[in-house]
Amino acid sequence: MKHCVVNSTGPGTKDNPARMLTEFRVRQFALIDEVSLQLSAGMTVFTGETGAGKSILVDALGAVFGARASSDWVRHGAEKTEISAVVESDDARLMALLAEQDIDIEEQLFLKRTITADGRSRAYVNGTPTPARILQQIGEICLDLHGQHEHQALLHPDFQRQIIDARLPKELSEKMVRAHEVLKQAEHALSSLKHDQNDTEQQEAWMRSELQRLQGLDIEEGIVDQLTEQVEAGRHASQIQQAAADSLALLDEGDSSARNLMAKASHAVEPVAEYHSSLGEASSLLAQMDALMSEVEPLLRDALDSSFDQAELQAVEERLMSLHEAMRRHGVDEAGLIELMQSWEEKLSHLDTAGWDEEKLRADCDAAEVAFRKCAEEISIERSREGKKLAKELRPFLDRLGLAGMKIQVEVSQQKDSGLESGGWNASGWDKLQFVASSNPGEPFRPLASIASGGELSRFVLALKGCGALVNAPQIAVFDEVDVGIGGETAWCVGELLAAMGQERQLLVVSHLPQVAACADHQVCIRKGQEGERTLTRLDRVAANKRQEEIARMLGGANEESLQHAQQMLKRGSEASPKEVAA
Repeated sequence: MKHCVVNSTGPGTKDNPARMLTEFRVRQFALIDEVSLQLSAGMTVFTGETGAGKSILVDALGAVFGARASSDWVRHGAEKTEISAVVESDDARLMALLAEQDIDIEEQLFLKRTITADGRSRAYVNGTPTPARILQQIGEICLDLHGQHEHQALLHPDFQRQIIDARLPKELSEKMVRAHEVLKQAEHALSSLKHDQNDTEQQEAWMRSELQRLQGLDIEEGIVDQLTEQVEAGRHASQIQQAAADSLALLDEGDSSARNLMAKASHAVEPVAEYHSSLGEASSLLAQMDALMSEVEPLLRDALDSSFDQAELQAVEERLMSLHEAMRRHGVDEAGLIELMQSWEEKLSHLDTAGWDEEKLRADCDAAEVAFRKCAEEISIERSREGKKLAKELRPFLDRLGLAGMKIQVEVSQQKDSGLESGGWNASGWDKLQFVASSNPGEPFRPLASIASGGELSRFVLALKGCGALVNAPQIAVFDEVDVGIGGETAWCVGELLAAMGQERQLLVVSHLPQVAACADHQVCIRKGQEGERTLTRLDRVAANKRQEEIARMLGGANEESLQHAQQMLKRGSEASPKEVAA
C-alpha cells in the first residue's frame, strides 16, 4: 500500500467520544507499504473489490491489540512491520490495568507493535516496553473484533450461560458464589477428616509409640546443650575439683594469697588516696576487685564440693545419645522434634475426637447443601425467565436479519443430583444451559452448531449485540464480512442495524455490499494495484460528494442507471444515522 493519509473524521452521533480509536498507522504489513488513518466516532465502512486487501487492515488491528505474531505479516523484502494505534478511553478497567503495570496514564493511550521478518515481536504502551499479553488485555477491554469466525465463541456453553447470567441481579449471582464456597469448604473439611480416619491402625499405633518414646526424653528448648554440659562436667570431674582447689589456695590461703596481697595494697594506698586523683581511682578499683574476689570464692567451693555419680553420668549420656538418635531418625533438629511431637499430639487428639467432629462436619455439610440447593433453584428460575425474555427480544432482530424462519430457545436443565465432585455443581449453580434453535417451522430444536451456518451464526451474534444482550461490550467494534451470504432487504437490515449501533459505539465495518456502505457515516475504499513490479494496496477516503460514484461501482459500474440507484441508496442510508455533509 502506497503511503497515504485518510481522515474519516466527521460529525456523526457519538454518545461516547472518549472511548474510540482516533489514529491507526501501519508500515510494511503484508501488501501495505504505509498507511495512516485518522478515525472518529460513528460507522466507518471499508469497501473494495474482492482480493483488494480489506481484511489486511483487520489483521493489522488485531496485531496492535496483541494477536499472536506471524512473520508472514512482514512485507516481502522488509526487515520488520510496525503497527501503532492511538486510543481515547476513560474505562476504569483500563486505568486499573495501566496502574498495575506501572504504565503512565495519559489522556490518550499509545499502542505500538513491531514484528521482525524472523517472527520476533516487541510491544509498547505509552512508550513503555511491555509483553504482548498486555496489548491483548487492553484489546479485551477496548476492542470487539467481530469477524467471520468470531461467532465460534457462541457455541461454547459457558459463553451462552454468561450471556444469560449478565442479565441476572448481581446480588443473586454473588449469593450463589458464596453458597458454593461454603459448601466446598464444608465438604473439604469432612473429606480431610475421613482421610485422617483412613490411616491404618498400625500407623496410629506407631505414632503413639514413637510419641511416647520422645515424651520420655522430656524434650524442651535447649535440652541438648544442657545435657552436653552435664556430660562434659562428669567426664572431667577430677580436673574440675583440682582446678577449684588450686584456685582457692592461691586466692585465700597463706600470707601470700591473692586476697592478703590485695588487702595490703589497699591499706597502703587508702591513707593518701584523697591527695592524688590517680591514687583515689586506684583505691576504688582495689575495693571493687576485693568484692569480685569475694564472689569468686563461693563458685570455686561449689565446684570443689560437687560430686559426680557414675550411674547418673551414664543416664545423662544415654539420654543425650537417645536425643541425637531421635533427631537422626526423623531428620530434624531439637526444635524439629518439639514441632513433630506437637503435630502428632494434635493429630492423635483429632483422631480421638473424630467421631464428634465427623458428626458436626456432616451437619455443616447438610446445612451448606440445603443453602446451595435453595440458591441454585432460585437462580435457575431466573435464568429460565431471562432466557424467554431474550428469545422474545431477539425476534425482531432475527426477522430483520433474514432469519425469520429461525426460532430460538434457551434450555435450562438442572443437574440436581450431580454434586461438587462431578463438576455439575459450581459457583454458577447446577444448571446446564444451551441455546437451541429450529431453522424451519416444524423442525425440532437442536444446538446452534448443528443447524446454523457460519453466516447465520454471525448474524445471530449481530442480533445479540443489537438487542444489547452482550453487556459490557467494548466501545470499538470491528465487523469483518458480517454480511457474507446475504443481499437485498436483509443487507439493508444489517446496514441499518450497524448504523444504529454506531450511534453509541465506534464501528469499523469491512463490507462488499452497497446497502451496508450506504448506511455508513464514513467510507474508505481499498484498491489493489501495481507499482513497478510490486503489488500495492491503496487506501482512499471517499469524500461525501464522491460516495455516489463508489456505491455505483459496487452496484456493477458507474453508468447513469447505477448512479441514480446509488443516490437513492444513499438517501435511504442517511435515514439510518446522521452523515458527514462535506468532503
